[in-house]
Amino acid sequence: MSQRKTIRVVVVDDSPRDLKLLCEFLKTQQGIEVVGTASNGVELMNVAEALRPDLVITDLHMPRLSGIECTLRLREMMPQTKFIVFTDVNDPFTESDCVGPGADLYLYKEHMPDRVMTAIHGLFPFLAAPKPDLRPNTPASGGCPNLC
Repeated sequence: MSQRKTIRVVVVDDSPRDLKLLCEFLKTQQGIEVVGTASNGVELMNVAEALRPDLVITDLHMPRLSGIECTLRLREMMPQTKFIVFTDVNDPFTESDCVGPGADLYLYKEHMPDRVMTAIHGLFPFLAAPKPDLRPNTPASGGCPNLC
């Protein structure tokens, strides 16, 4: 994957409402292009294989194939793709089963979408907003000499 300014994302959730909300949120974020969606694991396999996204954000518990089963299979086919798995189950054992073998990150659904951009910026640092210049506004720094 090249260091371009936009990442291509596939979003997966079996809840139509949650899928729509996450997609709408991501579409407002700079550097994110939602290129596909799926509502079950089999759809995810087909969509991801066809689109070759940079990032897959998937629900853990889905019909037909779980998010982690898909992630494990897709990881072999697309080693450069990053995976965020989310769930509404707050269980540290589930998290340890997901992260490492397949998923890059694991989020709780209750933290979506608030923490999803922090997670994405961790996986794709080039998307992170530049840090503001916090130097004091002094004459020495060329800043407002009459106000400092």
